[in-house]
Amino acid sequence: MDNIHTQLRQLVAEACTYPPESVERRQRLNQIIRKIMRSGKLWREKTEYYNDALQETWEYCCGHLEEYDPERASVITWLDNHLKKRLRSWRDRAYRQLNRQITPSNTEANFTDPIERVVAEFDIQPVLEIWEKTTEWVNKDPDHLLCKTCFRNCPDVNCQVLFLRRFPSETPWNDIASDFDLTPAETKDLPKFYNRKCLPLLREFGTSQGYIDPAKTRTKRKS
Repeated sequence: MDNIHTQLRQLVAEACTYPPESVERRQRLNQIIRKIMRSGKLWREKTEYYNDALQETWEYCCGHLEEYDPERASVITWLDNHLKKRLRSWRDRAYRQLNRQITPSNTEANFTDPIERVVAEFDIQPVLEIWEKTTEWVNKDPDHLLCKTCFRNCPDVNCQVLFLRRFPSETPWNDIASDFDLTPAETKDLPKFYNRKCLPLLREFGTSQGYIDPAKTRTKRKS
């Protein structure tokens, strides 16, 4: 059997000879995708946004096939590079979301952004570990502290639930309130509960793991 890289280069060359919306081009594209997936050679990692990044990579492949240069890289390497760029984009998006969630609102005391400080000092891999360990802590809630910290004695509306709803998807407060049949007054108070009760627990976890320097946090709050 011919080398897979040779087969893929040939399929790309053939696909480029057909109009973008033609059946023949779609057939070649389907063959390219199937061969790459079956080869197991495409970059893989265990992240919740991997499939989204992969889908965007396939869309890029289908829409930018003429950009492939066989003199510079194999087809798989070409797509690998794009996939990794998409993963970085999703990862950055997740960290920005975590930044917003871990930082109190403007009505709260100023708080030094721990993720921003970490990114400035380290490469992306430790930051990824922070994100994964934080979401693992929220999901497992080992001390049952998050699920016990409830909004107005409503056991279904607790810090764990709110964390899972607020990052990384940042579900709107009105949608959360609607899901739990909260009154307008309760809906108004829900973000305050989140800032005053939930975020301090998140900051305590960050401090216990060494993600946040408590001395710097206290200094920032006093300034």
